[in-house]
Order: sequence, then structure tokens, then C-alpha cells
Amino acid sequence: MKAKTKLAKSTSEIISTRPGIQISNCKKGGVGKTLLSKLKAAYCLESGLDFYGVDADRQESFLKAYPEFALPTRFSELDRNLKIPDQILDLALEKLVLVDLPGNVEEAFNHWLTASDILEASRDLGVEIQNWYVLDDSTECYEGFLRTLEFVQDNATHILVRNFGRCEEWSSFDSFITPELIAEYQLKVIDLPKLRLDTATTVYKNALSFTEARRYSAFSTAQLAGLRGYLRRVYAGLSTVGFNVESLKVNQ
Repeated sequence: MKAKTKLAKSTSEIISTRPGIQISNCKKGGVGKTLLSKLKAAYCLESGLDFYGVDADRQESFLKAYPEFALPTRFSELDRNLKIPDQILDLALEKLVLVDLPGNVEEAFNHWLTASDILEASRDLGVEIQNWYVLDDSTECYEGFLRTLEFVQDNATHILVRNFGRCEEWSSFDSFITPELIAEYQLKVIDLPKLRLDTATTVYKNALSFTEARRYSAFSTAQLAGLRGYLRRVYAGLSTVGFNVESLKVNQ
């Protein structure tokens, strides 16, 4: 059950978004994929941008936070259930789709891309695919990204997200993500700042969206101020890689 919040109705006009699929991705679980999805959804709502959310994780944390925008799907038993994730491409023809992947679905997800010719179909239909790969500084994360890069290559835009809420030291980053690799694939890199621990824990345990969290009555004034500052820093970082109103809206 959701915790009590004080919500204010938005009077913003809905802004149509360009066709696109943005995937919060990483083979490793617990690195912050759902956090990233929730933050991007919050930005869309606060900016009036139209979008769909797709939650592929069985825990459905993204879906619980944004039930009016997110839909469940699965990347399992694909030989029998290909039609379920296939709806992602259908949705993306209408507007931006934010896809929240769980960990350890790399093989199944790549199978879907191949079996349904998703990469080629997206290119033909004018649907941009963006692979937002969330990292801590573990070898597992880097090796997973390099496998994904080898598989997808330049058929998608690749954005590396260094989650400072999970890891503050990045001693291995330059060893795996070399300047040559960045240049070859035109990789983009952003940092996700760290949110105050007690605030982050409350948001997670109560399945709050960040839209709700900004008005959560149990937070202290200091917590709310810290959360507002955190979101400003997050949105500024997202904007540097094109996640902003001007880049996402349909050109009139």
C-alpha cells in the first residue's frame, strides 16, 4: 500500500514526444536501473512530456511507482511469448517508451532483438533506440556493457550512467571504457548523484514516485530541500545527453 502523499494536479499541457525506446540496462542487478527509470519518468511528468513506461522486472518497482503510465512485460520463455515484449515497438511508434529491464536477462533480451529484427525494424520506422547502461565499478558491469556493445554496435545510442549512489570510486572505468572506445561508438557518459540515504530508503520502501516524494508529508524540510537539489542535479545531467524537452518533443 502506498504511503500518504499530498499531490498537486499538473496544469501543464501535454507535449508530444518523438518515437523512441530508451532502455535502463545492466546485466547486474541492484545497480540503479529502476532508479534511473523513475527519475526519467519524473522529469517527463514535471515537464509535461508524454511517455509510456514498460516494466520488465518481476518486482515491478517502476510499475508500482507509476501505475498510470507503466505496463508490465517479460523477457522470458521468449519462444512462446514474443508477442508480449513486441508491444514495446508498437508503443514506441506513438511516443517515447522508457523500458526498465531487470538484471540477468541479457541473453533473453538479445534473443528478442534478434528474433523480431527489432534493431532493423526500429531504424526503418524511425524509432531511435537508446541503451542507458547503469554502472557500478564492478568488472561484471563493464564486461556486460562490452558484450551488449558488441551485439548492438552502432544500431543504438549508448549512454553510460555511473551511479554514485552505488559507488564513489571509479578506478576501473578508464581501463574498460577507453577514449578509443568512446570515440568509435560515440559513447556518452553521465554521473547519477547520490541521494541522502534515509530519503532514498523511504522512497524505495514506500514505492514512491519522485513526483510523490517531492510532496511526501513525512519528510523533514531539510529532506525535501535535499531531494529538490538532487533532482535538479539529476535533470541537469540528463539534459547533457539529450534527455530534455527540446530534444524529446515532436518538432512541429
